[in-house]
Amino acid sequence: MRVYSAALLAAFAVSAQPVLSQDRTDVLEEVIVTAQLRAESAMKTPISLFTMNSEQLEQQRILSISDLNGLVPNLTIDNFPANNQTLRLFIRGVGLTDTQITQDPAVGVYLNGAYIARSAGLTFDVADLERIEVLRGPQGTLYGRNTTGGAIKLITKKPDLDALSAAQTLSAGNNSLFSSKTSINVPFADKYAAKAAYFYEDVDGFTNNNGPGGGFGDRESKGFRLDLRADLTDALSLNYGYDNSSIRSYNYTAQAVIPRESSSADLLSVIGDIASQYIDYGSNRFSELSTSNPLLPTDTDIDGHTLNADWLVNEQMTVRSITAWRELRDKSYLDFSSGATGQFAINFAAATVGANAGAERMDLPAVRPDLQQEQFSQEFQLLGNFGESIEYLAGIYYFWEKATEDATPLHHIFHAYPFAGGTIYNLSSEYNEIKNDALAIFTQVTWTPDMLERRLHLTLGGRFSRDSREAVREVTDQVVVDLDTSLLNLVGPDYFAANPDKDFDDSSFTFITEYDLQESAQVYAKYAGAYKSGGFNVRDPEEEAFNNGFKEEKLNAYEIGLKGEGWDRRVQYSSAIFYQKFEDYQYNFQIPGTVGNTRLFNIDNGEMSGLELETTVLPTTGLMLQLSYAYLDANLDDVFNTLTNEVEPASFGQAPENTFSVIVGYTFPATSLGVVNANASYNYVDDRDPDGEFTYRDSYDLINARVALAEMPGLGGQWEVALWGKNLADNNYEAFTLDNLPQASRAVIWADGRSYGIDVTYRFN
Repeated sequence: MRVYSAALLAAFAVSAQPVLSQDRTDVLEEVIVTAQLRAESAMKTPISLFTMNSEQLEQQRILSISDLNGLVPNLTIDNFPANNQTLRLFIRGVGLTDTQITQDPAVGVYLNGAYIARSAGLTFDVADLERIEVLRGPQGTLYGRNTTGGAIKLITKKPDLDALSAAQTLSAGNNSLFSSKTSINVPFADKYAAKAAYFYEDVDGFTNNNGPGGGFGDRESKGFRLDLRADLTDALSLNYGYDNSSIRSYNYTAQAVIPRESSSADLLSVIGDIASQYIDYGSNRFSELSTSNPLLPTDTDIDGHTLNADWLVNEQMTVRSITAWRELRDKSYLDFSSGATGQFAINFAAATVGANAGAERMDLPAVRPDLQQEQFSQEFQLLGNFGESIEYLAGIYYFWEKATEDATPLHHIFHAYPFAGGTIYNLSSEYNEIKNDALAIFTQVTWTPDMLERRLHLTLGGRFSRDSREAVREVTDQVVVDLDTSLLNLVGPDYFAANPDKDFDDSSFTFITEYDLQESAQVYAKYAGAYKSGGFNVRDPEEEAFNNGFKEEKLNAYEIGLKGEGWDRRVQYSSAIFYQKFEDYQYNFQIPGTVGNTRLFNIDNGEMSGLELETTVLPTTGLMLQLSYAYLDANLDDVFNTLTNEVEPASFGQAPENTFSVIVGYTFPATSLGVVNANASYNYVDDRDPDGEFTYRDSYDLINARVALAEMPGLGGQWEVALWGKNLADNNYEAFTLDNLPQASRAVIWADGRSYGIDVTYRFN
């Protein structure tokens, strides 16, 4: 572990982004978070965390988790290349490289306290967000399995019992953007209220499709949320929430950058030699490409129910219940053809194999793998204190899910012409199913002894978990050559069916020592452990390897932090240094000569260290500066690949060494017309996987800005008009890179370019 003590003592940072006090515009308001499952000041929470409230979310135009990419140091976010509605989340370089129903993420996502198990559909827009909290580092005690990287908490606005209110925002922008956001809050009597919110957005992508089907990156999304609040008594409150999201999008294709190197022993290279004559290669985003087959949509539908109950037993004890049910359906369409002509394609399009082969003819339908998942969770928490010396929390958690992924019947994967006097076709049919359940008990106790002026706080927490996992896999692979009048089977059809099951147990602990240097400054040291469940790898083509599965992974982390405020509450700062080490890290090896087959091994040599520094300063009335910086040193030693019997280089591909952001906001003096607010941000992300010959991603920076004229009276309410822009420098940077396509040793899915628009908002209260 490197020593960062000098930087730690000198650092000024605040991961919980504060806001101006409502009473005094030259004082930073206290930020309340629930990172430790109880409401407390961010400055008193011994976690490296980053939060944004509703005002800041609006200023940065953040509507979903995916919009956080590049804004939060040590948080990186990818859209999965085969399904742009699926997110890969990484905190401090820890995350899930492949998204499949048999493998769990390493960053937990929670909506109003309820865990969201699958990465598919995580691009959904939350209709009425109040706050986002990003918890960095393992959270194994309070949040359980699959939080080795950390956790992201989405908190929506509760209904207001006191006032009728409504808001409407209409937006328009480039790429034919149109969006509408509506919310209304209605109180009933003194103890009941309802709130409804609706969101709609339609926007085109940055690459036109001159062929049949939809446009690359085109997206239409709808989100609805209903909240009901009942304060039944002074001690008992219920909050029910229903959310629905419906998203239709068209995936970006992987644009070919570097042709695959020829090699007579490599089938992909042979296919690549054929394919290269039909493809344009370029190192920047093309403004247009053409599909040969219709580009079909990816459709995602989500329904979620959450019931939160809080019972204040007495002044020293609270009982909390979180009950959740969630359903997901995702039908995705893949096209990795890089805009090639019909002589070569990688897609799941309809195809006719052997049109003149008589009885051997194969008419294959277009297939969109159909993921259907449902989950239930129940959590009970007991929170309280014994006098002023002991604060405690205990709970029990149960989780159940079932999911199927249906990519049947036999369908087209890729083809190339000419090959051995005909056209070679790779065909596949696949069905996967999981049944998982988990049970955990947890506790955390903080003791403040009557010594050292009660400045010392000692915390001990533990979680005991048991996971049961069952999987079903049925797969058929076939490679045929269409010789015009007959079909030649090169491989298969190969078929196998498997139904393994495994149980996993874990004990994770947390120990924290906190010391109040003064009333407004705190230092802490902590150890935290977490684990990610084992499972099975559906990318493995061998039945025995699939049945064997892989073990759970554990992460042990050590952290020292400093938080506080000063300059008459005009400065808030937070900083942390950390060291993390894996046990049995789950690492996917690409099987040589294949497009999508991998084998997962548990390896025991991954570690990372770094620091996180953030600060917010009010230099003068109306002006706010927020600075955040993270350094990450992640190392994964070379590993022995049993597939090739060779030692191969390995790395954490999502671990940029340096990330930082600067946000400047200024509120001009009020005028009779209204109040002008200006906000600009600069965000930098270092290069990733720099040693990857073809998978490297260059560093990039983003400049975003927003200017609004707010608090304009009219029609009994207030109006706001805002001009905004994202990626104003129009930087062309890689959202994802691939090195395993037949037509390219390097292919890139590009991130979005410059976007800009106008928001018009009316608020009534």
